[in-house]
Amino acid sequence: MKRKVLGKGIAAIIANEPLGKNKLVDLDVDSIHPNPFQPRKTFQKNALQQLADSMKEDGIIQPVVVYKRDGKYFLVVGERRWRAAQLLKWEKIPAVVREFSDNDVMAKALVENIQREDLNAIEIAEGIEALMAQSGEGQQETAEKLGMNRATLANFLRLLKLPVPVKDAIVLGKLDQGHARALLALKSEGEILSAAAQVMRKGLSVRQTEMLVNKFEAGGKKSRPGPDPDIVKMENRLTHSLAAKVKLVYARTGKGKVEIFFNSLDEFDRLYAILCKEK
Repeated sequence: MKRKVLGKGIAAIIANEPLGKNKLVDLDVDSIHPNPFQPRKTFQKNALQQLADSMKEDGIIQPVVVYKRDGKYFLVVGERRWRAAQLLKWEKIPAVVREFSDNDVMAKALVENIQREDLNAIEIAEGIEALMAQSGEGQQETAEKLGMNRATLANFLRLLKLPVPVKDAIVLGKLDQGHARALLALKSEGEILSAAAQVMRKGLSVRQTEMLVNKFEAGGKKSRPGPDPDIVKMENRLTHSLAAKVKLVYARTGKGKVEIFFNSLDEFDRLYAILCKEK
């Protein structure tokens, strides 16, 4: 299924800007630096080589987009093209020079990568988290900036709560976002790791993963011990004697507490008189 386009995208933004605000130049490949806010962490060597072969045959169709800071050029969009140009040992690469704030750089790089499906779910989540930390904006404002539904953004951020081995599996493509969201329903890290191992070992679908999670949850409920019958009996006797709900909390160490519930000051006065043996 085709991914929904997020935000305006760099190409649309550039196309809608007056020409005076965009400067198309040929920059030295070695004068360009990677985007310090790049959400993408991994670049597949085979894919880069394929891109380099295509660029060698057909040239570069779309220029990279850079901004200038302290006399240096930094990439916003087009890092794969820039890396492929390095593989080809090109001296120059066409580039559009724009003025961006750090927040704009982070947002536009994140949107562009999502549009191109270059990021895995964890990289998207980490990019969103970094953008929120940098801008100081909440989920709603950040979602609007990215052209993303707030619920979608929140679901990405929830992935960061997963154990590290599960996040690594997502990065490596062994689990997808659907698997991860199903696993998040489990309460403990041990259950999540165990279920994730089964999903990968058996090659389960998202639907099968949801069924597996349900089994884990049902098993956990069965394994939880029920209330001590002696405690229940004492609670019932106290409730009957005081004509008020009583809860008894008791630990094996011998420590505990008795909670007596009342609904009005008159009822409290009655219980106080009973406990203090006042007539």
